[in-house]
Parts: sequence; C-alpha cells; structure tokens
Amino acid sequence: MENQDKGFPGHPDTLAPPAERGRQHPQWWLAVQSALYAYGLTLGAALVTMALLVLGFFLGGTGALNGMNDSAGNMGARLDGPSALLIYPFFLAAMALGGTPVLTVSAAGYADLPAPLVSLWAGALPLLLTAVAAASLWQLGRRAERRQPLGSEWHRWLYSALTGLSLAAVSVLLSLLVSLREDTEAGAMFLTAASPSLVAGAVLLGTFAGWAGRKHGTGTVPRWITRTERSLPGVRPALRVAAGHYLVYTAVTGTALVVTALVKGGTAVAFASPLWLPTAAAWSYGLGHLSTVTEQGLPAAANLPGSIGDLPVWASAAVGVLTLLLAAAASVAWFLARDRDRDRDRLPDPAGRRTSWLTLPLVFGLAGAAVSVLGVVLAGQTSAGGGGGTGFGTVGPAPWTFLVMAAWGLLIEAGSRTMAGHVEHLVPARIAAFLRPAGN
Repeated sequence: MENQDKGFPGHPDTLAPPAERGRQHPQWWLAVQSALYAYGLTLGAALVTMALLVLGFFLGGTGALNGMNDSAGNMGARLDGPSALLIYPFFLAAMALGGTPVLTVSAAGYADLPAPLVSLWAGALPLLLTAVAAASLWQLGRRAERRQPLGSEWHRWLYSALTGLSLAAVSVLLSLLVSLREDTEAGAMFLTAASPSLVAGAVLLGTFAGWAGRKHGTGTVPRWITRTERSLPGVRPALRVAAGHYLVYTAVTGTALVVTALVKGGTAVAFASPLWLPTAAAWSYGLGHLSTVTEQGLPAAANLPGSIGDLPVWASAAVGVLTLLLAAAASVAWFLARDRDRDRDRLPDPAGRRTSWLTLPLVFGLAGAAVSVLGVVLAGQTSAGGGGGTGFGTVGPAPWTFLVMAAWGLLIEAGSRTMAGHVEHLVPARIAAFLRPAGN
C-alpha cells in the first residue's frame, strides 16, 4: 500500500532521484574566470567610452574629426573606422589597470629626434574604467566565495593572487596583440600599452579587489578593521561620511566642468568626459579645499589653474561657498553617524576622548592622499643610442594635499561637536535614520 501521507514512493526498491546541485567548478577556474569576466567588463566599458568619443567628434564637425584622424593616421588607424573601435578600447582597458602606453620611434631619418631610438610614454588612470574593473573584481570574488566557500584566509589570498596574475596575463597578451606598428623608409614606430606598470597594476588590483570581495562574501570583518576601531572609534562611519562628502562635492563640480567643457571645448571634449572628468573632479576637490595642482616638467599643463585664486572671482566665490556648505553638512552627518556610545561625553577615560578627535582627520587625510596618488598624470621620454637622456614630468594634486584634508577633517569634527547639535532637527527624518548607526 502506498504511503501517500508522507510522499514516500509506493515501491521501496525505487529510489528517489538525488537533489540537483549547482555545477561545481575547481577553485582555480573560478579565480581565472573572475579575471576574464572583469577584463571583459572593463573592455566593454572602454568600448562604450570610445564610441562616445567618436560620436563627439562627429557632432563636433569634420574639422575636429579630421584633425584626430591625422594624428592617429601615422599609426595606421583611422578613428572613424572600425579599426579604432577594435584597437583603442584595449589601450583604455590597459590604462585602467595601470598600463602605460609607450610610443617607440626608431629612426635616424627624423632629424628632430635627440637619438636614433626614442620612447615616449604617458601614465594616467581613466578612473571611471578603473572603478568598473575594481567593482567587477569585488563582485566576482564575492560571488565565488558564496558559491564555493574557502576554508581559510590563506586560501582566499592564494586564489585572489591567482585572479590578479590571470588578469595581468590576459591584459598584457591582448595589449601586445593589438599593438600598432608602422615601418616606413624613414624608420619604424611602435605603440603598445603592454608595460611593467600594467603587470604590477593588474596583479595588485586583481589580488586586493578579489580578496575584498571574497572576504565580504564570508560575512566577516577583517581583523585589521576590528583592531583599528579599537584605537579609532567610529572609523567605518567616518569612511562613509568622507566618501559621501567626496561624491557630493565632485558631483557638483563635475557638472560644472562638463557644462564648461561643452561651452568652451565643444561636443568632442564634452563627450570625452568619461576619460577626463573623474581626474578633473579630483583636482577640483583639492583646489576647493585650498590645496594646489602642481606641474613639474610638463609645459603643456602650465596653463591649468594651480589654485583657487587662479579661477575667475565669481568661480572662486562659488567654490568657496560650496566647500563651506558641504563641510557644514558633513559635520551634521558625522554628528548623526558617529557611535554615540563612544562619544566624548561617554568615553570612560580622557585618553579615549582625545583619540575620538583623531578619527575624522585621519580618514580625510587618507582621502587627500588617495586624491594625490590617483589623480596624478605622468609623461616622459627615454632616449637610447646617443644623446637626449631621460626625463619625465607630472601634473596633479600637490603631495601635501593629505595635510590640507586632515585639517578639514579636524574642522568638520569641531563643527560636529559645536554647531551640528543645534541644526540636527532640520535634517529630514529618513536621512537622519539612514545616517544614524543601528541601535540609536
């Protein structure tokens, strides 16, 4: 008799089919797969960026487009043809991972060259594409950890490193395959983005972003964060406040930069904003907070505004008002986001109260250091075979920007302890609930 109550089969010798499990892949393949997918997504974003750039030149008129074609024609590619859409995105993807495009000219026939062999290189991160690569690696690492959890921290680092090495291998290989070469009677030219910096950048980004995603997939917090929070109370809310402050500031100034580019530079410059806007917005963040943009050895960048005083009077005033308003808003946000149990009035000892003053300045100083490092643009020349020597130049936020931002962090901290409590009631309830930590 069949047991229909419990759903058992009527014939005991008939076994129920086993539950289907998801297809299991080796851990090494998941690590390699993360690198391949991340590179593909970065390349796709670069292709979209290149398409926008070409569209901007088309809308800007044939004169601008022909000028761009003439500069690229020396390397055997026309930017309004399919070759550009197939080749130049690989260069952008390589630069997003830290690659440095290098143009090597080997020619005794070029009389203006300082030596028979000259290499020109430029280094700049297209930060939007770099963010796509980092976010992809993080998400793919998190997904891999949730699908097949690893048993130890050592294994997470091992497979994250494999992701970084795989990312470096595929990016270097494809960069070499799409390198541009031209041989003429006067000499030879070779353009490639395969460089030592590409290897280093891809390995570092792939390893650390992949590990961060895997660690998040475990649902645990790294030990170093826990140890840091013991010394610096509220460091995670401070990171959120600093990140929000930066994003709001650069969103406002970035909008103004795009409008200015459209008015003064035309559609070609405006449509190229995915390439230059994140870096320019980082520069504006430093300028607006009384840092400077320094230029060393790059005469082409000498006309860029070096400080807020180099802007028109109305622009300087607008930037100053924006900076002060957002500093006040950050003070209120920090007042709401800070862990009240570790606030200065509740900390049990004077040393703890003094330490609580350091959290926000240190976090804002870290943000200033990141702006200085990620916002720098480098270019150089290396000559071999006689004469010329080696030289390079840089332009970007001043190295001491981290000190300026640390001072702003201290000012925002002071504002949260004096002014913020009097205007807290003006913050909408939903925003206040979002900013406040759980349990407050």
